[in-house]
Amino acid sequence: MRAAVLSKANQVDIRDFPEPSKTQDNEVIAKVEFVGVCKTDQQLTAAGLDKDCILGHEVVCSLPNQKGHFALNNEISCGKCSYCLEGLTSHCINLQELGVNEHGGYAEQICAPINSLHPFEFSNPSLGVLIEPLSCAVRGVKRILAGVNILATSRPKVLVIGGGISGTLITYLLNHSPNFKGEIKVYDITKEPLPWLNKLGIERIEVPEPNQAHVVVECSGSPGGLATALDLVRKGGLVCIYGVPKQGISLPISPHELFMREIAVVTSFAGATDETIAAAIASIKGDEAFFEQLLGRFIPLEKLPIELTNWSPQPGTRTVVDLDA
Repeated sequence: MRAAVLSKANQVDIRDFPEPSKTQDNEVIAKVEFVGVCKTDQQLTAAGLDKDCILGHEVVCSLPNQKGHFALNNEISCGKCSYCLEGLTSHCINLQELGVNEHGGYAEQICAPINSLHPFEFSNPSLGVLIEPLSCAVRGVKRILAGVNILATSRPKVLVIGGGISGTLITYLLNHSPNFKGEIKVYDITKEPLPWLNKLGIERIEVPEPNQAHVVVECSGSPGGLATALDLVRKGGLVCIYGVPKQGISLPISPHELFMREIAVVTSFAGATDETIAAAIASIKGDEAFFEQLLGRFIPLEKLPIELTNWSPQPGTRTVVDLDA
């Protein structure tokens, strides 16, 4: 089968790769239809892995003799360790991540446990690539709202840094949450238009002012974005680190300053579960027109190596690999 294989840092090759085979009774071989190109894929490509690996974890697939499409939860947890028993499956001590440390979806077929495949019905099945990132955002917003409870105001001003797909999904969910009563603004360092903001009626600010936002959600994953978040947040406020920081970066603030300004810091890492995936599917199903605009360029598998080594997605959209193209 055709597959895009990461062999070393910045080296992704399209190869004829052996078809996957089941190793456990609960596994199935699925046909891959679409895969979203995530920044995690780009970071893994830049760093390389210690073995050949097929990346791709935002997977839409189909099953033989079954109608419809399925979204993959790429986190395969053991269900037995202390973290799994607490529902923190992303922190499973035996975690396998398809498309991260095990073969994923940038191939014509994928092997996965049947209970990791979630059926959905959208008018456009390629929207399914947004289910996994949106499910992670569902958990992120849950953690943000939990942090809001410690603030001195019940109507906080929120600043989202980063107009990419992560910032888009976090903003959408906050804007639609019945448990959020505050105000949301978005800041992005680029000058590229972000048309989805108009759809939500959210203000984009060009130059953010310090001491205004009670909550700053850093979605860009950049060192500059994190420093900006900590500079801008009000005293007694909350900073959420949602964009994935690069390894080796230190927090650009001293413990003493955190203490004196009473800044609370919360993070949110992955967290796709049956519950969050069901919530993501329901959100997309209820507003397909909005999510349709988040689909960016569609590319064939053969163009994926260039995409991963020359990262340039359209702002606020997800590039999609179409395995049938």
